[in-house]
Amino acid sequence: MTYSKILYETLHGVARITLNRPERTNALDQEMLGEINAAMDEAEADAEVKAVIVRGAGNAFSSGFDLKAQMEARPAGVDAWRPLLRKDFDTVMRFWHCPKPTIAAVRGPCLAGACELALACDIIIASEDAFFGEPELKIGAGIVVML
Repeated sequence: MTYSKILYETLHGVARITLNRPERTNALDQEMLGEINAAMDEAEADAEVKAVIVRGAGNAFSSGFDLKAQMEARPAGVDAWRPLLRKDFDTVMRFWHCPKPTIAAVRGPCLAGACELALACDIIIASEDAFFGEPELKIGAGIVVML
């Protein structure tokens, strides 16, 4: 499969998923979430893959779910929000439920939904400049996955 918002490669039995929107601090939009799920399908189905690493391109892991893209779409009401939040939740939980070890390689910001994604992994390896947070709490939004 070809991807436009992530990079997927396998190296010596390890699948590597790179969040690849550095111009948006690797914000997780709906298209990227779909690509992450497809990459996880590939990694889980490949008997040669023994572990999965997720990382961010550029100087950041990720700023979290792309709120700008969500607000441009202007979802309104439970029926509009439910599938978006379900996809957010289900994508993060792919790492939690993956039958293979998952590793988040974090540098720079790892915020909001991306912090939840990293927490869903079995191991986080953080660079000295990595920082983690749930800034949505300051603006009154809720944590999607509750990790």
